[in-house]
Amino acid sequence: MALRKRIKSPKKDSPGSSHTWQLSFTVALLVAILILMYFSSENRYWQEYIDAGDRASERGNYEWAKKMYNEALQYAQNKDAKDPLVAKTKAYLERLEKDKSRQGRH
Repeated sequence: MALRKRIKSPKKDSPGSSHTWQLSFTVALLVAILILMYFSSENRYWQEYIDAGDRASERGNYEWAKKMYNEALQYAQNKDAKDPLVAKTKAYLERLEKDKSRQGRH
């Protein structure tokens, strides 16, 4: 009896390696999304104070606007005295004083 030569089929990736790659990709994607969410919400509280100050200023309620801008300044200074938000907040306070002085002339 003649022996038949056995033909080997091409080696395929094992199902586990494909699954592992997909799982690794999914985990990396989720981590990236979480990091983006963290950094995008990091200054959320500061922005809320600024937005409240802007709304109050638009209504002419300069005292409340000043209070909100000062809260934003306090938040920024608590993060770091050299944080760029400190300078931005001071600019909002300066703009508020200019708006108040313009309103006082009319």
